[in-house]
Amino acid sequence: MGALSGAVQWWDESQLRVLVVASLVVQYFLTFFGGGRKFSVPSWFRFAIWLSYLGSDALAIYALATLFNRREKQPSSNGSRDLEVLWAPFLLMHLGGQIFISAYNIEDNELWTRHIVTALSQVAVALYAFCKSWSLSADNKLLAVAILIFIPGILKCFAKPLGLKYASFHSLADTLDVAERTTALNREEELQQYVQEARTFVLAKDNESSDPKKLYVPEMLFVDFAYNYSSRLTNLKSFCGLDDRKAYRSLRDGLSDIFDLLYTKKSMYVNDNPDCTGRDWGSNFTWCLSLLLPVAAIVLFHISHKKVYRRDDVAVTIVLLYSTFVLEFFSLFIMGVFHSEWPDTVAQRSILGQFAHNERHGKLMRWATRLRCKDLLDQHWSMESCHSARNITKLVHIHVHEGWKDYITDAESYREFNDVRGQWTLEREGCHEGLNWSLEKPFDESILIWHIATDFCFHHMGASVASIKPCREMSNYMMRLLIANPEMLVPGSRRSLFATAYNELEAILKEGKDDTLMNEGKIAKQLIDKVKSARDSSTKESFIYDAWVLAEGLMDLGGERMWKVIQGVWLEMMCFSAGRCRGFLHAKALGTGGEYFSYVWLALAHSGLETFPERLQRTKKLPFSVEKRKDLQTRGQDIAGPSANSKGTEEEITAAPSASQGDRAMEIVISP
Repeated sequence: MGALSGAVQWWDESQLRVLVVASLVVQYFLTFFGGGRKFSVPSWFRFAIWLSYLGSDALAIYALATLFNRREKQPSSNGSRDLEVLWAPFLLMHLGGQIFISAYNIEDNELWTRHIVTALSQVAVALYAFCKSWSLSADNKLLAVAILIFIPGILKCFAKPLGLKYASFHSLADTLDVAERTTALNREEELQQYVQEARTFVLAKDNESSDPKKLYVPEMLFVDFAYNYSSRLTNLKSFCGLDDRKAYRSLRDGLSDIFDLLYTKKSMYVNDNPDCTGRDWGSNFTWCLSLLLPVAAIVLFHISHKKVYRRDDVAVTIVLLYSTFVLEFFSLFIMGVFHSEWPDTVAQRSILGQFAHNERHGKLMRWATRLRCKDLLDQHWSMESCHSARNITKLVHIHVHEGWKDYITDAESYREFNDVRGQWTLEREGCHEGLNWSLEKPFDESILIWHIATDFCFHHMGASVASIKPCREMSNYMMRLLIANPEMLVPGSRRSLFATAYNELEAILKEGKDDTLMNEGKIAKQLIDKVKSARDSSTKESFIYDAWVLAEGLMDLGGERMWKVIQGVWLEMMCFSAGRCRGFLHAKALGTGGEYFSYVWLALAHSGLETFPERLQRTKKLPFSVEKRKDLQTRGQDIAGPSANSKGTEEEITAAPSASQGDRAMEIVISP
């Protein structure tokens, strides 16, 4: 009992010191490791960054609350109470955060008004606790030290919500160029002219005019703004002529810059936008004060009468002073010399791999089923990621180039190319009639069927073609998206389809189950044997059976041709889906390590293809016959009622051109 009371007494005396030092340690961790989110880091390390991000404010606020509650206590006999009060402005600087991590999730930026109110309350508490607890008999040099630290502390505390505001979507939209009125009277002709100019450039292969520095920063895409045709043509000329290495680097740098803009304070200190000059000046002024004023505070503290205070408190104060200076210096220094590259990983997921994993961990899965958390474990399990982003991006680049060269000839074919999701490949290879049924299904079902069929073809035919590796990687990545981020595929994609197919797989393998099914190859072979001999309707009416029917049709094409078709279909599916994903979702994914999908999406935009907002604003001319127009006019008259101009209307209808003169077209807006 005595040991417990001693521990409680020690905690009462040392609580504030422990909290202040712990807050300082967390700030150092965020400074040196907060930017690690851009790397392909283990999940536990990303969790540590998230926990530090949340815990940094909690520690500083708890320390301020402890200091506030201590103001009614009697100061210690050695006067160390004055030094404890001196720690309040340091806690304000900690609450201001660090350059490398201003927000962890995209939603944090939209809550900047809440953070302003929080900053006001934090500053008020710190000032109130300091004023009420400061002793009039304390050394004036210590008072000067407190004032010197309070100035940058308050500025940093308010700079945090301002940084969130600048990264919010409304602010990003406001900092873009002023929207101009469209001068074209006929959008179809404008698109037709753009297509002809773009196709002429691609066919000419004029690489000399390609310059990645002329690429527009993709901020507009992330806020779902559409490029005008002149800007789109400039992007195409700056991107399509680049070699694979430079093209991939431009995409990687673009994503890295957007991450810095949304999730760090880097844009507050370094920004090429002339409209943000005042923001840069204010941020750099705050940083200069945060760097210079602690130096003056260190000098004043050393010449003060610090010997009258407790040695532990003096040591903590010295650590805070020097650490604050070092932290502010290295934070901007690291930002200036350190440029982290966006990871080249492509996440993977396989339904057969999931089954093999669960078989290897049968006991764990059975306990998870009893505890009703198996679905949660299945959702968070993933295969080892592959480092093939550059290779797959090269295939996307080739696919788009072939589209401009062989498919796109006018405005109509330009739209069609943006809508194909495997049909073009089937047509080119002459297997459209036999396999097109698999692409007529809902997009999420097509992904599931083609994923299982790709695995069937791989395990049944073996690996003999170089294109097998990217085919499986794209297949596994699309399956991973369906499970982890279905909203990024197309609206309405159903994550539960994976569970449905998995249950079908379990039901098929349930009878005569082999306990040695520990790898994908054995699972696939036994599954194929059972599906071949299936006679019950439940098996034939399943995703597994549909996938085997598709796999049989693919294997009839022969090895090399089969993998060529599979690769083409997966490329078209990826491009089809990436172009239909909102910029907000791509921006949100960047905060959790990013999705490879963003590479594809940005490559399509830089290659001059349709963007998400343009696709929603399509216009299409539909033919209306004379009889149809007369019927529409008659209905309009019936709704409006009889008018005095009925005679004139009748004359206009009579004067309308006959059907033999050709049907007229009426333009209406259709959302795809």
